[in-house]
Amino acid sequence: MRPLRNRWTALAAALALTALAGCTAEGGDDGDGSAAADSTTEVASELEGVENFYGEYGDFVTAMAAVQEGQVTPEDLEYPFVVQQDHVDVAGGTYVPPDYELRPPAGGDHLSAWQACTGSVYPDPIVDGNGVHSMEHGAVWLTYDPALVDGDGIALLASKIEGRDYSLMSPYPEQGVAVSLQSWGNRYQTDDLDDPMIEDYLDTYILNERFNPEPNATCSGGVTTTAP
Repeated sequence: MRPLRNRWTALAAALALTALAGCTAEGGDDGDGSAAADSTTEVASELEGVENFYGEYGDFVTAMAAVQEGQVTPEDLEYPFVVQQDHVDVAGGTYVPPDYELRPPAGGDHLSAWQACTGSVYPDPIVDGNGVHSMEHGAVWLTYDPALVDGDGIALLASKIEGRDYSLMSPYPEQGVAVSLQSWGNRYQTDDLDDPMIEDYLDTYILNERFNPEPNATCSGGVTTTAP
């Protein structure tokens, strides 16, 4: 199965499908769209070292359009989570927390509440399902392993997040690498706290229209609690 080549046709199809499912159906999840419209970026070329989980389809827009047009099913994708956006806590029946293939996760079914991601730095781990919802809105989630990053290192990382809308940061015990940056369908990991790719990733993937499933959703007003 070949990926779609007409990006704008794919974008229209993906946005139409997203409007029928996911957050907007639940209400209270739409922003005014101005931040997304002003901040979208185009990836001229893939950043070296970034893991992309869309396989041959390359991005959310193309993958979702292929699913909608019947070219592929989510189950046929190597990483189905890139097109899975259900709210697992509002579907009815017994709530079962999503079981993420990647930890930290980089997309997939999630909780109906997003984690506030307005340059938010959390001192304790957050609930995965809330963080995934933030990424659905176009945020980049920076996590660090507290066993590998000390106080000065935490402050250095926090300085890259604070004041940067559509980003958030939290510790993620046992992730096994000092720093992990994840956005919907993409991830970059490094043990170098001064790695310039940290800034490059934030600049490139925050509100990126190729990978953001809900380009008009807000990052404010989300939950600010940490994991129990």
